[in-house]
Amino acid sequence: MSRTIMLEIPEETYEVIEMQAEGRGLEPAQMVVEWLSEAVRQAQMAVEDPLEALIGTLECKVTDVAEHHD
Repeated sequence: MSRTIMLEIPEETYEVIEMQAEGRGLEPAQMVVEWLSEAVRQAQMAVEDPLEALIGTLECKVTDVAEHHD
């Protein structure tokens, strides 16, 4: 199923979309759909790790973990 969305965008933005679309042999609307689909895909993949904020905040005297891990 598809949906229709109407966007009001600045002329300069439309010109960029039009040029990009023309270079790929697409209609401007098709170019926008591709960009939006890619943005949604990337957003879905970017799951936040709750521990990410802690990276680099802990101190440890062990410095050779990669060399002596067995």
